[in-house]
Amino acid sequence: MVVGHVLRNIAIIAAAVVFGWYAARRWRIGGTPEPRPASREYLAGLNYLVQDQPDRALEAFLRAVEADQDTVEMHLAMGALYRRRGEIDRAIRVHQNLISREELDPRQREQATYALSQDYFRAGLHDRAEKLLQPLSEGGTYRLAALKDLIRLYELQRDWSHAMEVGQALARIGRPNSEHEVAHYACEIIGAALASQQWEVAREQLKSAKAELKRFPRAALLRADLAVHDGEPLEAMEWLRRGLEQQPDLAPEVLPRVRRAVAAGGDAALALEWLNKAQPSVRTHVVQAALLGDYLDLPLLRELTRVHLLERPGIGEVLRAVLPEGGTLGDTQLDAVCAALRKQARKNARYRCQQCGFSTTTFFWQCPGCKTWDGLKPLAEVDVLLPAPRAQEDT
Repeated sequence: MVVGHVLRNIAIIAAAVVFGWYAARRWRIGGTPEPRPASREYLAGLNYLVQDQPDRALEAFLRAVEADQDTVEMHLAMGALYRRRGEIDRAIRVHQNLISREELDPRQREQATYALSQDYFRAGLHDRAEKLLQPLSEGGTYRLAALKDLIRLYELQRDWSHAMEVGQALARIGRPNSEHEVAHYACEIIGAALASQQWEVAREQLKSAKAELKRFPRAALLRADLAVHDGEPLEAMEWLRRGLEQQPDLAPEVLPRVRRAVAAGGDAALALEWLNKAQPSVRTHVVQAALLGDYLDLPLLRELTRVHLLERPGIGEVLRAVLPEGGTLGDTQLDAVCAALRKQARKNARYRCQQCGFSTTTFFWQCPGCKTWDGLKPLAEVDVLLPAPRAQEDT
């Protein structure tokens, strides 16, 4: 409370100083020989500050600004100050007052309009913010900022079609990573269509976004889903192979689809044969996902997990110590070990965002923390299954 009170007073004082500086600057530029007296409202605001009445001081400074119709910059500064303090209604009033001026030049009107869109966004009035941002996004000084804000708005609303349009506009002006985001927006649309069994909508979207989805791992997984529905389990397995090779850490998303493809009539041995030829890093991701997701009903995954546990430093040494000499890890023992490891893993996060550090047990294509696409990555096996014990805190 005390810190907030001090910061609020500092903000008010800063606004007062800016107002005084701006007024003095105008007098110098205008060539006035003697500075004109400070306005009554400005002096009243200073008096309220001395009396520790910051809210009344801010109101007085606003009236001082409103009394001078030329101080556009001060209006903008005061509006921004209100918004930072969370007083959105006041910020909106300041910026609406600016926009209502007929004599405002186009550059200043554009600046005030963008500021008002920020107020609306902060207030959760997304429809009003969108209405202001759309014309700004078509050209001018605030085009890039408006496009970015529209993307953020459409993501919040999960309006993926409009997000795609804006993302494509950003890609045309060379914004980095826009093509990647557009591909995810297309996948969101396709995923929703598949979930609601709108198969033709999903197919059409795959065709229309073919360029954006080329060699995109998430799209390969969706194509596999569609192939299973169409009765083509081996085609589905081929798409899953491509997706896993392109992005091995997607194994937790691939294996449930492998199980569905096999259940749909695919030959499990033939379908999973490519795993024996995969790189060791790919097999490591697959085994971890199989163990944590309990996909050991697939014979090849069971064998890969058995071999991996026996070869893994730490776990392998313990297992070999309790097994009879020359013995192997039987199915019953394997199931018991994997069940114990899964129980331990439930206590720990499985994914962490590479951008903001957000940790979760659930996978998201877009990080809930920083909204980065593909930011969440599986934690290393040692961190999930057998994390280092936390140091005891001093009591």
